Amino acid sequence: MKKIAEYLRTQAAALTAMAEADNLKGKYAEKLGEEARGLGRKLDEAEDRYREVKGHLSSWADELEEIQNKADKALGDSKDAQRVIDSHAAKADEKSTPDKKKEKESDASPEEDPALKRAKDDLEEARKRLNTAEGDYTERSNHFAGKIRSSIDDDMKDSWWTDFKAWVADAEWLKDWTERLSWLATAAGIVAMFIPVVGWVALGLTIAVTLSHITLAATGNGSWFDVVMDIGALKMARNGLKAAKAIKALQQSSRKAAAGLADDSAKTGAAAANAGARKTAARAARKRGGTSSSNRKAARARKLRMEAENRAAGKKAADEVRDAELPEATLRDKAGTIGDAKLSQQMKDIKKWRDEYPDNPTLADNAAQAQRHQNMLQGSWAVGTGLDLGDKFGNDVSGGEYDRMKGRMEAPVGQW
Repeated sequence: MKKIAEYLRTQAAALTAMAEADNLKGKYAEKLGEEARGLGRKLDEAEDRYREVKGHLSSWADELEEIQNKADKALGDSKDAQRVIDSHAAKADEKSTPDKKKEKESDASPEEDPALKRAKDDLEEARKRLNTAEGDYTERSNHFAGKIRSSIDDDMKDSWWTDFKAWVADAEWLKDWTERLSWLATAAGIVAMFIPVVGWVALGLTIAVTLSHITLAATGNGSWFDVVMDIGALKMARNGLKAAKAIKALQQSSRKAAAGLADDSAKTGAAAANAGARKTAARAARKRGGTSSSNRKAARARKLRMEAENRAAGKKAADEVRDAELPEATLRDKAGTIGDAKLSQQMKDIKKWRDEYPDNPTLADNAAQAQRHQNMLQGSWAVGTGLDLGDKFGNDVSGGEYDRMKGRMEAPVGQW
């Protein structure tokens, strides 16, 4: 602390000299002088702190040494007294016989060896001196702690950001917590390949890890490289979720389009069949010689009935498309969607309706878009997993160079 105080005093003097220099010219000179004076005053205040605290600690060290010597002396005296007491007890046990022990027990006021009595008194006195030394230690330590607090209670105040950085630096649990969360996020990402809903858990964990890494890096306790890696992983996870959502929407669109086509096709087929039936019924009516009025009523009734049948046929066909079960996904299908069975079924369903109606541009376009999103999903997973595993095992592969590279990217906010 004395060396630091001397160094601060030297730097403060240098800054003051810089501020008062007459040979500074240009627009920067006035600003530089103001900043140098301000910083010089702060260094002077800091020097006062170190110098005063150094004096308190020096005085405390002297008193502490004296108290320690008293405690050591009390300990040595107590050991000597205890040895005398133990020696008398051993001799008494050797000389004692059952009869003598009974006599001793029956003696109301046995004569005690003066040396033994003196040893017991010395032991008690040593205990009192030790208690006194402990009391002195507590009283004087509080005294000097108060003087140190008083010396640092000046105009120099740490900002909330400085206090926060110090808190983060001392919070070893934060680094451990971040490391554990990172591994949990990796595990959740792997599980999400087979249980898609876990993907949201993995995303949430990755966000928590990113925020923690930002906190560590911003306070100079972590590497900004970790933040870059986290942001990359988040971007890949977001792309994957967007791709999965887009595939689901395209599958619903394809189902809707296919239902409309099935409706039209069924209506057309039913209309063609009913048209032949109407012609046959009309010829039969003419042969029977019915009145033209009755023929028209019958024809109108048949037309209405057949139109209803056409609509019913179309609705039935459309409902069958909308309510159809999703196709079964094979292992090969699941591999294309990183193990997501539901997504594999949706992709297969999109392709199924495209093949069912090959001339429909909407279904063909949906299938093409879904394939692009599937490729994005695969790429995002591969890149995200590569970033994650590379970050976790890069140091092992590089022989420590990876951590050294990350260390070069450690700088708190304001020192970039």
